[in-house]
Amino acid sequence: MANSVQHISTVEVIAYDEGTKPVQILYNTWAPRPHFIIVQRQPKQDATRDDFQATFEIIGLFLVQNSQFADEAILSIHCGSWYQMHAPKWHVRLCVPEKPYLENAKKHITEIPNNKPWQDARSVEEAMSNWFRKNQINYTKYKNECILKNIPDHTSVESIPLSTFNSTSNEFTLVWLPSTPRIGIVAQSPGHTKLASLYEFMEKTRVDMEKKLSDCDPSFAEFGCHLCLYVHGQLDTVITPRSGRIFKENGEITENPNIVGYIQMDESQYVTWLPHNLRRTWLDEFGRVDHFVRT
Repeated sequence: MANSVQHISTVEVIAYDEGTKPVQILYNTWAPRPHFIIVQRQPKQDATRDDFQATFEIIGLFLVQNSQFADEAILSIHCGSWYQMHAPKWHVRLCVPEKPYLENAKKHITEIPNNKPWQDARSVEEAMSNWFRKNQINYTKYKNECILKNIPDHTSVESIPLSTFNSTSNEFTLVWLPSTPRIGIVAQSPGHTKLASLYEFMEKTRVDMEKKLSDCDPSFAEFGCHLCLYVHGQLDTVITPRSGRIFKENGEITENPNIVGYIQMDESQYVTWLPHNLRRTWLDEFGRVDHFVRT
């Protein structure tokens, strides 16, 4: 006879708690995906600058003690129409590799949540497997719709260059990324810049983008995106550079060692905004990869 499994409504399971800080890190019991959730001790709808600073600090400390997550860790902040899908109060996500997260989650999520994303799974492993399978189907669909989308040679939003939004900072530059619907953030001085500066630049950029793009195309209103900041284990809050491929203005693809994060966009909106001279190359690159948004 199969072992009985107790299902309960969603409860908080603490992964890391630094008693002096206004935020703490939880396992993701709202949905079975490899994300830790950072929440306020006293939940509110919005976060202060101090809340964000505490978030940057606690993530660094957590990753010092949990180095198995650090090399690929990403702080993901959902915005616009992509925010608050499962949790009603302010929260952000620490996205980490699936395998080490699953090993930890199996030890600490001892009672299976009884909510829709967990789909009556009998274990954390089964729930995560089901979730990935379902979402892989969804993202394959989004990818195919994007590739088959009938896009005019020149779109209304294409007239807004990405460089428009670089003028607000001398610390960061925005770049188009090949093979994925992301706008990369390149740091000019990655060894000295803090996460707070990166977040403030990304948030202001998002707000400015929504205003300018939605003036040309109403589909960009409530601009759904993820602000994704690379993070690592540290006692400070310095940004984390990682190497990745970027588009040059002439359409060539080159490697850049100082990418510190990106803005994850809707697939079809991204290809609509791409400059005409990059679009065909990007679609060819996108068509060759497995598309799955992990943030």
